[in-house]
Amino acid sequence: MEYYSIAEIKKIEDEAIRKGMTEEKMMDTAGHLVADFIHNNVEFKKAVFIAGTGNNGGDTLSSAFHLFNLNHSNIEIVIVGKQEELKEGPETFLHLINDIKNLPVHFIPDSATLESLKETIKTADVLIVGLFGTGFHGDMPDLTAEVVDLINDSNAKKVSIDIPSGMNGDTGEFKKAVKSDFTLTMMAMKKAFQNPQSITITGKILVMDLLD
Repeated sequence: MEYYSIAEIKKIEDEAIRKGMTEEKMMDTAGHLVADFIHNNVEFKKAVFIAGTGNNGGDTLSSAFHLFNLNHSNIEIVIVGKQEELKEGPETFLHLINDIKNLPVHFIPDSATLESLKETIKTADVLIVGLFGTGFHGDMPDLTAEVVDLINDSNAKKVSIDIPSGMNGDTGEFKKAVKSDFTLTMMAMKKAFQNPQSITITGKILVMDLLD
């Protein structure tokens, strides 16, 4: 099995964009694949999507949009950060979600707001998480660390998009990360997954082919 560095994955993405692919289309495809996986493999009554403000969050919001379109209505979305911090990709999918009207979206800009949303997270049967992607390194902000603790304390099934949030995409090292039942990784297996320590938080890894 071949494992790719983050730089190698970026080269593949850049080449696809050069040939006419867009970041938005890749997010849309990622969301579609994740939603299909959850629909076909996870039994649940309530799904909560927990997104960051970057591109990994975009994949997560896209997933929520597509899961709703598979006739799942008991969905809530939690975005860790402020709305003005959203990158262009996730903002596109937030607009699509807002057009649906009956999908609740909660922003968590601070610990006080998180306190009011703990019950939302605790009552989920499945948590789909995309707080940080493969570019993450170092220490996560205190607020995100609080959210990760809440996720890890939950009895819900946990699905990580691309990589468990908090893990270094090249080395597989982490100080705190989402302990996942499934990791739906995009494009190819990451070098991080060669680190034996990574197995303790990835759960079952499945590769989602965005360019197929």
